[in-house]
Amino acid sequence: MDDLLQSPPNSRNEGGEMIDVNVWTEIHARARRGEAKQKSARELGIDRKPVRRLLAQVRPATYQRLVTRPPLVAPYLAYIHRRVVEVDYNADRIFQELQRQGYPGGDELVKRAVRPWRTERNRAREATVRCETPPGHHAPVDWGREWVWRAGERQHVHVFVRILGYWRALDTEFTAADRLPTLLSCHEHALDWFGGVPHEILYDHPKTIVLGRDLTGRQITWNPQFWDFTQSDGFHPRLGWPYRARTTGKVESGVQYVKRALLLGRTCRSWADLNAHGQDWVRTVADQRVPGPTVRKPAEVFLDEPRRAHAGRPRDVLQTSLLRTVARDCLVTVETNRYSVPAQDVGPVVEVPWGAAAAGPISHQGTLMATHPRAAGQQQLCIDPAHYQALRTPLAVPLAAPEPGGLTAWLGAVPEVAVRELAVYDALVGPEVGPD
Repeated sequence: MDDLLQSPPNSRNEGGEMIDVNVWTEIHARARRGEAKQKSARELGIDRKPVRRLLAQVRPATYQRLVTRPPLVAPYLAYIHRRVVEVDYNADRIFQELQRQGYPGGDELVKRAVRPWRTERNRAREATVRCETPPGHHAPVDWGREWVWRAGERQHVHVFVRILGYWRALDTEFTAADRLPTLLSCHEHALDWFGGVPHEILYDHPKTIVLGRDLTGRQITWNPQFWDFTQSDGFHPRLGWPYRARTTGKVESGVQYVKRALLLGRTCRSWADLNAHGQDWVRTVADQRVPGPTVRKPAEVFLDEPRRAHAGRPRDVLQTSLLRTVARDCLVTVETNRYSVPAQDVGPVVEVPWGAAAAGPISHQGTLMATHPRAAGQQQLCIDPAHYQALRTPLAVPLAAPEPGGLTAWLGAVPEVAVRELAVYDALVGPEVGPD
């Protein structure tokens, strides 16, 4: 609080003379050139005594008020000190409360009073102890997202990164989504890549695996499907502290490393092509770097890392079923792509299992309606022409001749019509529909 009891510094020295900083600088420059004090005083128009006194100063002296008076905020410092933590060092909030108590000053004094305590708080937050775990114990995981050019289109790619906490060995995988089935599949691939299971895996707070937690972070509600996966694989999941990125700093920096060193400006033909390039990059570049904490290449020490056996364990498969309504054009939309079903099945709600499988069956109440390979990309049409065969047969009732006098008005409700390009329907039913 000493700065509250002092006036701001100015250019007056301890002798009372107002000495400009430029004059102080000129006197010292002349002294370094060997010029006499008397000559400097005469040319600068000041007495020799101030010249002698200024030369004895290492830096220009600042004015200090000889008689100090307590600031207006001084009677409220005890209240501020008691209240500042409760309002998270919010000086404006404290200023409003002090005004209701009769404080006559302005908000600037309150800000100056709060500033030292806020600075001390921020300094305490910055201080930390580096957390290093033994080999084979710890492996943080995180997601990132970046733009890439895939098959000539600019698309978002989700970046899965896992790092062995001790040796900094890295594994990465690129996917089109970051949902739970994809996350579990990436885990399986990472366990195969590293050849073993760590004791614990550290996560941020993705909604795919954490349904909720209390304020202390001790009561965690896990996604039951994810929890079953962790018990099957035999590792313990842990969460970093909320709003404290440094608890997952190893993998956070790993995600940034992959995005900058591998993905920026990258083009690929498919996700498989990008993942193949990523695995080669990990072997030849990422695992050949020398991390500062270990001062050894991950590729050289990876085989010494103790790991629990993973080979031979049955695979975990998470199957997700999506419910979709068959549109009037006999198409079912899944992840922006559309898949055809037989024309007689228009209308009902169908079930589409959507997991890691390459093909997706479409069924209604247990009856298989259609099977399609998963479309690559977005806004794709997957059509089986046989599904529209029923629409190619001639109409059983001939069309009535138009009434004389032109068109008649339609008084019923206007049906909802899906807007599609005409070329789509030409491809489905041919150029002619119905009788000649």
